[in-house]
Amino acid sequence: MAVVKIYFITNRNRLPAKDKALFGPTFNPDGVAALRFGWARFEVVSDVATMKSSHVYPDNVPKDEDKGQPKGSATFLDDLRTEMLAERDTLVFIHGFNVSFMDALKAGARLAADIPQDINLVVFSWPSDGELVPYMSYYSDREDARVSGPALARAYLKLFDFVQQLREEEVQRLRKEGKDPNLHTELCERCIHVLAHSMGNYVLRNGIQAICAKDPRKMVRMFDQVIMAAPDEDDDTFERDDKLRNLPTMARRITVYHSRNDRALVISDTTKSNPDRLGSEGPRMLDMLPKKVVIVDCSDVAKTGDALVRHTYYIGCPPVGNDIDAVLRNDPDWPRDRRQELRPGRAYRLLP
Repeated sequence: MAVVKIYFITNRNRLPAKDKALFGPTFNPDGVAALRFGWARFEVVSDVATMKSSHVYPDNVPKDEDKGQPKGSATFLDDLRTEMLAERDTLVFIHGFNVSFMDALKAGARLAADIPQDINLVVFSWPSDGELVPYMSYYSDREDARVSGPALARAYLKLFDFVQQLREEEVQRLRKEGKDPNLHTELCERCIHVLAHSMGNYVLRNGIQAICAKDPRKMVRMFDQVIMAAPDEDDDTFERDDKLRNLPTMARRITVYHSRNDRALVISDTTKSNPDRLGSEGPRMLDMLPKKVVIVDCSDVAKTGDALVRHTYYIGCPPVGNDIDAVLRNDPDWPRDRRQELRPGRAYRLLP
């Protein structure tokens, strides 16, 4: 059994306080980019996650309270910084198609429990329908994913401004103490990572585009590792400016996990009129990828965690889970017998 605390950011509609589901399947009524923040504590036994408690940060300062009280986003970021000062990295998880808010949190809890290292996990949850209506739900979710891009961008820009302010305050303090800011630091120096699953990569694409349109100067290397798991994304995404060509500028390394046996992406490719999927066969032209991008073929192990659809192998699949953990730890001693090298330093296949 594991007990994990999951933070969350969402642009979904808030449900009545008594509703344990917390957030619903539609957008925040204040706007598609309006965000709410909170956390939930889960108990994870095997592959079952049960929520034990939760908290949604207040959105606005009540009139009868101190006007200096920070909004939910500021309190959320302060709390997350405190967690990172305890020498824990943070992983932001963007879920995919057909996922309710509560199921997104449960997936995040299982992911946190699967990863051997102690890590903070933040779920970014967008209004995926969470209903099994094969054609209508897919197109509805894909449009909602596109529209949710600015919400993800807004969350990123809040993080950017928060980190920048912390650094500026520290520089001023060190200078007052007669110290060189280039030689001294008390910032946590921990890493922030991103894991996007399935259609969550389309949310990521539209988030990148929204940041580029809003303030391209803030497209800096904020993230250490970006993991694209079973991405329901076009296989030419790293070649085009209107897709994810700029993502490598924001990360130290990008790892794409794909599987030719992914049945969900076969359906996406053949019945939804999408181009070839990145999560099926990998990128269209490997030789033209940025050096930061690494490809990992999970075809031989995906069924271990998802025997039927073979699409959610980022959790419940030990070969992939252990590999993800090694990637997040930037482990240079990760056993090479777990990966078969297909292209030196660029492409691998996970072995059972």
